[in-house]
Amino acid sequence: MPKKRLSSLPVKLIDLNAGAREMTVDTQGAELAIGTHFFRAQTGGMSYTFKTRLIKRGGDKDSPDETSYYQFKYPNLIRFSQLRDSVRIGLDDWQDIQASFFMEDAIQLQGEVVDISTTGTKIKFEKDFDTKAMHSNSIADCQLLLPDGSLVLTRTQIVGTVYDEAKDISYVRCKYLGLNQYDEKSLELLISERADELDHAKLVGLR
Repeated sequence: MPKKRLSSLPVKLIDLNAGAREMTVDTQGAELAIGTHFFRAQTGGMSYTFKTRLIKRGGDKDSPDETSYYQFKYPNLIRFSQLRDSVRIGLDDWQDIQASFFMEDAIQLQGEVVDISTTGTKIKFEKDFDTKAMHSNSIADCQLLLPDGSLVLTRTQIVGTVYDEAKDISYVRCKYLGLNQYDEKSLELLISERADELDHAKLVGLR
């Protein structure tokens, strides 16, 4: 399945019309396609994300100064968090995300993502992870296969492992090292989609 095309550009909020439930942004010359767009804003130590639909190009006055203005529907849901935190969601009873760990000495381990955020993830492995990894370095290359068929590739640092001897399963907590912007946006879209299907009470928490 082909990857979703993701790109980012800076926009400036021009107007909020609460009565009409519309918002106007200035793309500073960039063109936007009709459809749903994903926004992320930061202010006052907070991060805000939301999805909304493009209504039309141009401002209310349709003047030459407004050729780079676009009007959107006011979003039905706005998610926010402190910048130092990231929402972490559980993936129980949802789509599987397979994980591949590439350790030193050509050791490759296969696991399944249990929960995920834009800063790290928890992965379930069969058997005792430390034994399978032969106590390799805590830094590893990680590949995540997302439900849409796209791949997230990143260096990770293992920050903790728990071995459930009764079930013969290990849970490995790791954080991303140098996640690129494209992969970060892919995870943001995935998390937003999953969060839309959950009650707020089902969020695993904030990392």
